[in-house]
Amino acid sequence: LGADLAGRYPHELSGGQRQRVGIARAIALAPALVVADEIVSGLDVSTQAHILLLLRELRRDLGLAMLFVTHDLSVVRVLCDRVVVLREGRVVETAPVARLFAAPGNAYTKMLLDAIPLPDVDPHWLDAASGDSKEKSMKVKDCIALVTGANRGFGRALVQALLDAGAAKVYASARDPSSLQPLVAASAGRVVTLSLDITRDDQIAAAAAACGDVTLLFNNAGINRHQGVIAAPTLDDARAEMTSNYFGTLTMCRAFAPVLKANGGGAIVNVLSILAKAAIPAMGSLCASKAASLRMTEGVRAELAAQGTLVVALMTGAMDTDMERDFQGPKSAPAEVAAALLAEIDQGREEVYHGPMPEWINAALKEDAKALEGEFAKYLPS
Repeated sequence: LGADLAGRYPHELSGGQRQRVGIARAIALAPALVVADEIVSGLDVSTQAHILLLLRELRRDLGLAMLFVTHDLSVVRVLCDRVVVLREGRVVETAPVARLFAAPGNAYTKMLLDAIPLPDVDPHWLDAASGDSKEKSMKVKDCIALVTGANRGFGRALVQALLDAGAAKVYASARDPSSLQPLVAASAGRVVTLSLDITRDDQIAAAAAACGDVTLLFNNAGINRHQGVIAAPTLDDARAEMTSNYFGTLTMCRAFAPVLKANGGGAIVNVLSILAKAAIPAMGSLCASKAASLRMTEGVRAELAAQGTLVVALMTGAMDTDMERDFQGPKSAPAEVAAALLAEIDQGREEVYHGPMPEWINAALKEDAKALEGEFAKYLPS
């Protein structure tokens, strides 16, 4: 858990973060036994998987014994060594996990197994999933990165964060990269500028041909025209946002996928927005382009898994940049978000959320998505 969470109240944390706090409080006393009562109930599937992996690592690293209380037999199947089945407070069967699932000896146990839709999967699927994640992770140190939209704001902060983290070389691209010369001068030859307009297919193809050593691609370039969906006088701004934010990012992914494969897999990071999940109507066309980009990122992730490429969606909130200078809500410092992102890439994370806005929106979506939609609607211009 990040140190920035220390001053927050429970309602300002996501469900997974609250569970991690609970686990931390339990193990802070160095117990020999932890009783975990329905510890992953109410969490979405991906968060459950992270918590289960955490529990397994803690058991291994701290030598913990764990009594895991649950109604979810699929969780029992992958986490536990031995099962005790209770009926009306009495033990009706106890057995090692593999034996109980293969040949339940009690009629009540068999009824429980038949009643819950358990997939016929390898009981070691969680180990395999963990292994897959490690195969697709990468280290930022000594990588060769390309950052689009690097001339200002978050892109420029990314270039500096990569240098600070020990990247061997950074291609810093922009439509007009002349503003990057101070970074080049201070980088001891580690920054190479590149003229690149991601709405131009020919320039993207030329970049992929010229940057054949890239192992880490940051698709950061994009635009925000601050327009509603119906209120905009024409469709021009919506088309421009989709062309840049969606098609430009997709074309970069397609062009550099073979490059990354040739270099051992590497990683693609698509800089999206938490507004891919919840729309602020005053920027409705931006939100639509980011939502499309999130779905696209998930598709790219699935297609490139076989070549070992990590595909990351960075779900940012508002940042203190020129693009968002008129936004009145809380903003994160670009350098802080960039440093946090690189740390998550090292851990193999596929979705990265950082800052108060993404965490608040995620929590609000889980609590009452329609209420959040109504709240955002209040900020439409009169």
